[in-house]
Amino acid sequence: MNPSHQPKRSDFLKRHVLPALLVFVLPVFSIWFFRYAESRFDEGTLKAVETMIRKSDLPESDKQVQLDFFRATPVSRILASNKPQHAELQKLFEPGQLDYAIFRWMKRTAWICLGTIGATFVLVGISVAFSFRSQSAQYNALRIGWPVLRTSAMIQVIGQSLLAVALSYWVTALWFEFYSFKLIALAGLLALVAVAALIKAIFQKTNDRFAISGEPLPEESAPLLWSHIREMAATLETAPPDQIVVGVEPSFFVTEHDVQLGGKSFSGRTLFVSLPMLKIMTTEEADAVLGHELGHFSGQDTLWSRKISPLMGKFTTYIHSLAQGLSFVVALFMNTFWNLYMLSIRRLSREREFRSDAVGASVSSPLAMKRALIKVASYCEYRFKTENGILAEQRVGTGLPLADRLEQGFPDFLTSFVADEKSIHSDIPHPFDTHPPMADRLTKLGYDATTALGDDELVRPVQNSWYQKIGPADTLEKNLWAKVQENIEAYHGLELAYRLNPTNEEELALVEKYFPKLVLSNKNGEAVTLDYQSISIASVPQPIHFSGITGLKMEETLGVRKLAISHIDPVKNKAMMTKIKPLAYICEEGNLLGLLEKYYGRHKHADSQRVSAE
Repeated sequence: MNPSHQPKRSDFLKRHVLPALLVFVLPVFSIWFFRYAESRFDEGTLKAVETMIRKSDLPESDKQVQLDFFRATPVSRILASNKPQHAELQKLFEPGQLDYAIFRWMKRTAWICLGTIGATFVLVGISVAFSFRSQSAQYNALRIGWPVLRTSAMIQVIGQSLLAVALSYWVTALWFEFYSFKLIALAGLLALVAVAALIKAIFQKTNDRFAISGEPLPEESAPLLWSHIREMAATLETAPPDQIVVGVEPSFFVTEHDVQLGGKSFSGRTLFVSLPMLKIMTTEEADAVLGHELGHFSGQDTLWSRKISPLMGKFTTYIHSLAQGLSFVVALFMNTFWNLYMLSIRRLSREREFRSDAVGASVSSPLAMKRALIKVASYCEYRFKTENGILAEQRVGTGLPLADRLEQGFPDFLTSFVADEKSIHSDIPHPFDTHPPMADRLTKLGYDATTALGDDELVRPVQNSWYQKIGPADTLEKNLWAKVQENIEAYHGLELAYRLNPTNEEELALVEKYFPKLVLSNKNGEAVTLDYQSISIASVPQPIHFSGITGLKMEETLGVRKLAISHIDPVKNKAMMTKIKPLAYICEEGNLLGLLEKYYGRHKHADSQRVSAE
């Protein structure tokens, strides 16, 4: 296995475990501080009581009795007591009751936080350890661990927010004999943000919909393929897919999630088949891949994935929602357990992939499974490099045919792929989990990973494939690629518009397509004109070119927000400042503040690209 794939245990501790310990800081400090505060108040009160007793008219013996009592019984203990004999004494110290009550409750709050943290570590730690046993154990562990973590997070957010606000007053009051309203307000604001984040996390819904790009393949369009898949499923003693979806994405997968396809929802078992990848594999190699996917059905992997995914989705949403204000440390705490669960999920995921590889080899052959893995890995890598290469091009307009480039260039890429020993460390992308590196999978199949690449059959042209047995395959693939191509060209055009400093009409047309000239008006009918390179304001004789802007700053005076634009006058060649109310100028596309940020941001990005190129 490639060493780069092996995370060091020390790295895991630094990145995930140590940050989680921050959740202890505030409660531990609060316990110490409020004990100290209580002790200091006790000392001060005791001195005042001793002075009062000594100045009293009581007999010396009675004075000594009272002194011994108050020295042995701190005022904090008296005020916290429920004993009837202390009731009269409590009235004596009534002016300080509120302060002492705050100290007591802050200590209790801190202990509750610490106790909750400890209980969470124990309960969820046991849950995580149990999750490594099996997929059903993993699901049940999450069902138990998730509500524990959610409840623990709620207690921590509320408890630590109270501690932070209390400390913001008492730390300065006790040690420096003053209090900062700004510090208290800041702590209160952070506490409110944390509580708001908690409320959002509790009520926020997760999106469990799984949208895929492709077309359903009805049985009448591919009767041989459907029949063959049913036979394979019967051999594996599992139910066949309810629908087969074909697409041009570089992946084969199965799922029992509800899928969204072309505005329609499909439930049950879904098998996704990549048409371009069917072209590069023989029927035996494709059978191995299809058998691998059906192996996920027979092993109930898709069933447990469907059950576990919603819990993981809620877990992720909760952590992201809490990563604000004082609740950030609680999010770090929860993230540690998330990563521990992910260790369990990745470990079982590896085991499922190895099992499914063995299933694929059993319904076809180990040799076909080996070749299929290599071809799939090489095609995925080539697709990634080719697509990124197209998006990096500086050309304007169409003529970026991804499908043609892939089909024409893949044979040569495959030849170079199998000739490079580094290829054995390739990973195979998947929409639901991370597959083990190809080298590990080949080893599990009984092949030496390095010599497996030296199979001459890998680079021979495919004569017999399942693609040829799907009647409408060419039409389906052509239509699917057309949609992909449209998306690529739209994305490439927008990305290019951000990079270009136009030098010809073609480039100018592209930039102005995404950054057209806009006229924004205020309620008085005054207009501001914005284009890709400048802003024109009525009070300024010449357009303010973005290249001449030296600074942008929002200012607020008596509740009125203005944008101060520092720029160079191109005629007089001197520095100027123009102020304008950006929120007052609007058009259909938005207000001036947001649009200027977009247009000026485009200019800065294009300028940085020009400097980098030089």
